[in-house]
Amino acid sequence: MALIFAIVMLVVKYVLGLIWPFFLAFVFSWSMTPLIRWMTVKCHLKRPIAAVLCLLLFFTVLGGLLTVLLVSVVSWLQDLMVFLPQLYRDTIEPWLQVAMGWIMDLAERMGPDAYEIVNSAMPDIISSIGNAVTSFSMRAVGVVSGLVTKLPSMLLSTLICVIATVFMTLDFHKMTAFLLRQLPERARHVTVKAKETFVSVVLKYGKSYGIIMGITFCELLVGLLLLRQQQAPLLALLIAIFDIFPVVGAGFILIPWAIITLLGGATVKGLGLIALYIVITIIRQFMEPRVVGHQVGLHPLVTLIAMLVGTKLFGGIGLLGLPIACAIIKNLDDSGVIHLLRREDVPAPVPEAREKN
Repeated sequence: MALIFAIVMLVVKYVLGLIWPFFLAFVFSWSMTPLIRWMTVKCHLKRPIAAVLCLLLFFTVLGGLLTVLLVSVVSWLQDLMVFLPQLYRDTIEPWLQVAMGWIMDLAERMGPDAYEIVNSAMPDIISSIGNAVTSFSMRAVGVVSGLVTKLPSMLLSTLICVIATVFMTLDFHKMTAFLLRQLPERARHVTVKAKETFVSVVLKYGKSYGIIMGITFCELLVGLLLLRQQQAPLLALLIAIFDIFPVVGAGFILIPWAIITLLGGATVKGLGLIALYIVITIIRQFMEPRVVGHQVGLHPLVTLIAMLVGTKLFGGIGLLGLPIACAIIKNLDDSGVIHLLRREDVPAPVPEAREKN
């Protein structure tokens, strides 16, 4: 079992990166199957026509969302590259001058030697901070340039994914039936049950993160109202949505916001935003394994271990994927489809007594 698990992990980690257009195409096609079935039954359409309509609707919505996201990211990066030097010039540098004045006064009180050392080091410190801001801006430009150089390869992979999605959607039932026929009867039964279990677990997973997002929204709303922030409900909703994504999180918004607020002189509000982020992070770290584990049928400790191991192995995808895989295996074992775990009613093997010489 450990060998099989290791092989699956290696395949997911290395092979999936090579065939991801076809994997995504399969996921897209599979996700459109219920809508196609509904259109054929309720609207009395032939399956090819229903499949074409679903494909047009799917790619129109997906293309619109990706376009809005891309435009927003590019606009944000442009604003960031303009904003950082301006922030340094208008806010950070004056604040540094005041801080340096305090340090120089303190050094002068400590003696002429200390004053001389601090005075000679001050220009280098200020220059280093300015260079760090400039370097960050240049790195942002480098990231954008790197994405631009990869754009042809990404467009080709996207085109392959679109074409594969069309072919798979038009013949999804034939394709899956053919693949199932190639499996032994036992493996076919396990595959079908695993698919049904996967759908159930994903729905429960979505419900659990909906609960987490609702609790995070309430925490943010209370915190922002206490800080007398305008448009608190809208901001709380946006940050709660960001918090669901593993790579982003609430800190993606709250930490930069708090730093800019502190540099702007609003100390109480800046510290309040930092405290709000700490509270949200602590509550989520404690709550997430319990809520997710309860919904999908895993012990909170198992869920926590799966989330940690999945994140270390596969990043954000592993944070979500490995607990789902564990839940599917447990549900299949509970239903008797597979037999991996010892049940409570099965006694553990007793070691045989050693023969006496």
